[in-house]
Amino acid sequence: MRDDPDCRCYVSHLIAEHRRLHVLLRHLRMEMAHSLAPDEQPSFAGVQRVLTKLRQELKHHFAQEDAGGCLDEAVSRCPRLAGEAQRIEAEHPQILAELDRLITQSQKSPPTHPNQLALQHEFDRLCQQLREHEKAENTLLSQGFGVTVNGDESGQAALTMDG
Repeated sequence: MRDDPDCRCYVSHLIAEHRRLHVLLRHLRMEMAHSLAPDEQPSFAGVQRVLTKLRQELKHHFAQEDAGGCLDEAVSRCPRLAGEAQRIEAEHPQILAELDRLITQSQKSPPTHPNQLALQHEFDRLCQQLREHEKAENTLLSQGFGVTVNGDESGQAALTMDG
């Protein structure tokens, strides 16, 4: 069962999704850092664009998970993980609501240094929440499929088959 190619397919798909999201997070971090560049008109417009794109990507990512994907397959192989899968999926609306709040904050806040710092702080909190969410998903996949999934913020995840 541990050498099952379907197993690799599910985990590889989720790793690829996480990499795409990590690219967006890095892009967003750069947009925030440059939103008040001295040679440009201060604006959070770029931040708003990337936040909105991130929200679309996460909504799609979560919809795939909620519709029965990697997590459900891992649970079908290891039913004791059902409660953890439900907990992970219950985080999806909370994460999207937090992202909505950040988008609204970026739209309503004048582009000043204090507002930029506040937005960066809130974004850092969201990134931490996403890292914890991803870690929980990786742990569930590890247990359900008998693989080791290691990832970091750079999106360089590794997949190794156990035993």
